Amino acid sequence: MKTEICIIVSVGICLMSCGKKNSDTGTDNISGTYAREYSMRVTNPETGAEIGMRTIRDTIFIQPIDQKFEVSNRKWKLNDYDKDGWKNMDHDEDRPNPTALMTFDAKTATFTNDQFIAANTLSLDITTHFLYPGNNHSISFKKVSAD
Repeated sequence: MKTEICIIVSVGICLMSCGKKNSDTGTDNISGTYAREYSMRVTNPETGAEIGMRTIRDTIFIQPIDQKFEVSNRKWKLNDYDKDGWKNMDHDEDRPNPTALMTFDAKTATFTNDQFIAANTLSLDITTHFLYPGNNHSISFKKVSAD
């Protein structure tokens, strides 16, 4: 009798551990860190002479919070003509977007934001893991880590 109960319990534990997770796998596919990096030439505004190159690292972080997602943005720049290293762009003209609580629509694969008028929508290609501002596919952020 004890062995029969042990076998039944063992089979039940195996079935439960091998079954589907209770967590929302859609949330796991959506949340994470998305990044893009690009470079541009920098010129002296007075002379028009080229000073060097600037590299921008633009990162979007998406974290699930209840039924919505917290979307935050960080930007860093690196100039090849100075020794300053990577500098935070929080106070630059091209500063990061403010953190926002956004809703994800699975049918259209877009994030929308009701809090800020200035914040754009984001569209997500779940199969390729690319994130796009609005419908502009010329700017893309690649998912670099899942959170």
